[in-house]
Amino acid sequence: MRIGLFFNRFLMKYTGFKCVVLMSALCLFIYPLQAGVFEFADDIHGIDTITHPTGYTGVGADLVITVGISPFSPHADVMEIPVQNAINAWNALIPTIGNVTTTSNNVPRDQFDFESVALHELGHCIGLAHPNLASESGLSGRDKNFTNSTRGADNQFDLNRGEDGVIGSSDDRRGDDVNLHWFNMANNNPFVIADIVDITTYSQNLDDLPPGDSFATNGDRDVSALLNVEHTEAVMQQGILSGEARRTLAADDVATLRLGMSGLDRLAGTADDYTMTLRYDGLTAAADIVFDFDDSATFASCQITGSFIGQGQSHITITKGHISLNTNFLWFFNAIETPLLPTVAVLANNATDTTTLNQGEGLSLVVKLDPGVNAGKQADYWVKAITPAGEFWLDNELQFRPSDSPIRAFGGPLVNLTTFSILESFTAGWPLGVYTVTFAVDDNLDNIFDATFQDSVTFVINP
Repeated sequence: MRIGLFFNRFLMKYTGFKCVVLMSALCLFIYPLQAGVFEFADDIHGIDTITHPTGYTGVGADLVITVGISPFSPHADVMEIPVQNAINAWNALIPTIGNVTTTSNNVPRDQFDFESVALHELGHCIGLAHPNLASESGLSGRDKNFTNSTRGADNQFDLNRGEDGVIGSSDDRRGDDVNLHWFNMANNNPFVIADIVDITTYSQNLDDLPPGDSFATNGDRDVSALLNVEHTEAVMQQGILSGEARRTLAADDVATLRLGMSGLDRLAGTADDYTMTLRYDGLTAAADIVFDFDDSATFASCQITGSFIGQGQSHITITKGHISLNTNFLWFFNAIETPLLPTVAVLANNATDTTTLNQGEGLSLVVKLDPGVNAGKQADYWVKAITPAGEFWLDNELQFRPSDSPIRAFGGPLVNLTTFSILESFTAGWPLGVYTVTFAVDDNLDNIFDATFQDSVTFVINP
């Protein structure tokens, strides 16, 4: 089987994330949330309003936003690992595919994954809103999955799913609804991110859609199936299933936050750009963002305060965030820490160090990969074997070929490989001596052998 084909295989009822927003400074009121979409974007504050994380003043900076757990909250102790995992995912800011899992996660079918909810609510607390109309629209059922917009001049949502029958896709007919979703102008695909993310590559103006498209596409899982990236959904899309995990970001989540990072001028690479790091401060109510099972939310909500910045009225900075959760649900608290960096392993006959074989015995070579928070990042994969007969490289046909120059086994997203066999063979006729096999992945996709993360195993063939 081609290794590329192998990787391609990896590629109940909704409970809505309800969110309440408080805006301070010029006004103070309770307001429903709307990423392809930012908080506060609407007819009142402006459809192109961009909301920034705590600490941004309009000047370029490396922002540090603290995150804590109320020390008096129920479940405080078991919240720590999943909250830190969610923080790591936002800090890594890596777009992934296949992030909706049901059978390959550790969430019981009747429970809601706290880590997935925490990831979603953190997104609200740093400025991102729902890319779909969601429950705040007052709509019911699947209509809530149409792309976020205002009601337009007729003061009602115009909802037509178009010829493909998929809600939230590019052929939806929305009448005079005013789009709030920032879309990739090159392809209107929320599962593909542009190299540069700013107003030169992303727009809300439907005149900037690719030819033939009628409305902005959002990151719904049904849309992902339509676009051949199955089981993928924007983290900020409202809705989570019991027994489901959605613990890594999609391209739409990353692109929206990066658009905000382009600053007041909305141009990447200028002096007002910023970076953002979430920092876990432990059990404390004094952080910029605080988690608390205080039952003030129907399910889960993010409550934020913010104020206008800059010369105009189209940028708002969050000043405080509070995430409320309801104890009247069966919650699952993941106790497994997500590695920050990929970990790789290669085994020979299940051995991780040196093993010895008699000539003619069977040999099994297996590789393993845990991508950590880099899941979905585009990278090069390599397998090199130094043998008594020279240097060999595994190609994309899963064949070892002699070469003095590197041959890439695969180029594509980093995925979780619990065990993947690269060789099952008997060693009859093999040269006697020492063999060293190295499995490596890079931190980029350029077909250059960097071997950023690597592991080796040695075996000896005796007479």
